[in-house]
Amino acid sequence: MTRGQKEFERAHRLMLASDGGDRLGEAADALKRAADLGHPGAANNFGALLQYGRGTAEDLETARSYYQQAADAGLAAGFFNLGFMWLHGHGGPRDITRAREFFEQAAAGDDTDALTHLGRMSMIGEGGSLDRDQALSYWRRGAALSDSRCAFNLGVATVGGHAGEADFVAGYAWFLLAKALGNAQAQLELTKLELVMSETEVEAAKRTQPS
Repeated sequence: MTRGQKEFERAHRLMLASDGGDRLGEAADALKRAADLGHPGAANNFGALLQYGRGTAEDLETARSYYQQAADAGLAAGFFNLGFMWLHGHGGPRDITRAREFFEQAAAGDDTDALTHLGRMSMIGEGGSLDRDQALSYWRRGAALSDSRCAFNLGVATVGGHAGEADFVAGYAWFLLAKALGNAQAQLELTKLELVMSETEVEAAKRTQPS
């Protein structure tokens, strides 16, 4: 086991035992050591601590540099977090086109946060081309990876006819999946649809496998 891996595992143990006090600071120190020894996961996690000021002082510029380190090592979460910093201009310049490129690299590693964001950006043409079919494709991939946000967004898009004719039955099925995956907003959307759908349509939706 490498020194970086040992420090990373030590940091993980400290974080599990932490109540937000000294142990979290010790965990942050261990993550930094692991990151500086070249551990990609540690670089990503230490970047998150720096971004939110947990266990160490908030430092968005340095957080961005650690996310860059994780991304350079090919870590999907590192690409997403780096893209998020570029999207919002945290710790450096804002560039939504570059952010979308980083999200695409994260999505190649099945990062569901990236798939969620890419779907939205493709749906409205942010940082690149407007492609609603592509947006649905991103969200379908996320839903297949059990991401409730992607399933919910597919329900909204399907009911709203954002990439074709509105389809309440298929939309209801997506909301059912989102609910099953733990989305807190899905039940409200199901209730709204039940006010305008027939019982036959609702029963058909419950038998539908969203795709």
